[in-house]
Amino acid sequence: MTSDDRAVSSDETPQAEKATLSPDQIKGAAAQFGDALGETSPKPVAQIGQLIEKCGLPFVEKIMAETEAIEAEGGLLTHDRKRRRSKGGVFFYLAKGQMDAGLRAQIFPNFGKGGDGTIAPPGIEWDKRIEPMNTLRRDAGQISGLTVTLSGRPGKLHIDGSSVMTVIEQRQVKAPPYPKGVPHFDTVDGVTSYYIFMSLRHWKRVEKALEDESDLLVVEGSAVYDAKLEGITVLSTRVSTKKLDYQKRKAKTLGAQSSATPTAKDESVEREASATDERELSGLPPEEAEKLQQLQKAADNLRQKLAAMEEGGQESGQKMTRRLLKQTEKQIATLKHRYNR
Repeated sequence: MTSDDRAVSSDETPQAEKATLSPDQIKGAAAQFGDALGETSPKPVAQIGQLIEKCGLPFVEKIMAETEAIEAEGGLLTHDRKRRRSKGGVFFYLAKGQMDAGLRAQIFPNFGKGGDGTIAPPGIEWDKRIEPMNTLRRDAGQISGLTVTLSGRPGKLHIDGSSVMTVIEQRQVKAPPYPKGVPHFDTVDGVTSYYIFMSLRHWKRVEKALEDESDLLVVEGSAVYDAKLEGITVLSTRVSTKKLDYQKRKAKTLGAQSSATPTAKDESVEREASATDERELSGLPPEEAEKLQQLQKAADNLRQKLAAMEEGGQESGQKMTRRLLKQTEKQIATLKHRYNR
């Protein structure tokens, strides 16, 4: 299943590379990638073949490695956030956003069009949003529930009994990628203040983790506009950090993979690996630390997948899995080298 949503743009747009594979080799590689993505229908497999032919095998391997990393972190939602994209949907979403526009039009002729293949009409411009929204406000609907998730570094704390308060500010918002029809803007200047209330019990769980300045506080809860504070109040129901969430997901994955009771040696190795992860992530910018975590988890998954193939005598897919692992390890090495890790 492919996705014709508007994809993320990239500063590193690959140029077409001359294919060094024969048509049969391209067809075979496309089938292997399609199988790994759960895409077995002729159309998506053919599109993967065109990507290999026109953009080069290294480009497709890079997109595949990024797809594995995203899947390892829980996947990617569709633009309307109603469902999780299929693995193939993530792959095509990333590919469309990182390839040359001319090649994209050749391989995905319906990109940017409506579901019936017609050109979608332009949406409203950001500067023209005020008048219709003011009109609509006279006949507004009603919210039955609202939950937000925000991440960032907390400010100074005020503790009053079992209540912990802090303020997190959002400055000069840059527009993320939106589907066609949602107005785009470059930046919105100004400051939006979020007034965070959490329990002392929740704060104590994350206090030590946040001594690492590269980690980020994660808060989920109900949100309401507070006219007296002229900002948004968030009443927390869950408090964690990016790294604590990653460690929980990793522990859950390891627990699901083995039902055997760990030996003292296993626990020692796990502690050493965890300490290594922390050293590697310490001091990295939060975005880069999260990316490194994703890549490392994807590499772990690929190694486990390869080991299972070898143990079960499954020859099909081993070569491609090794190539994906090599590509992922290369991205990890590049990221570590950039920050002297």
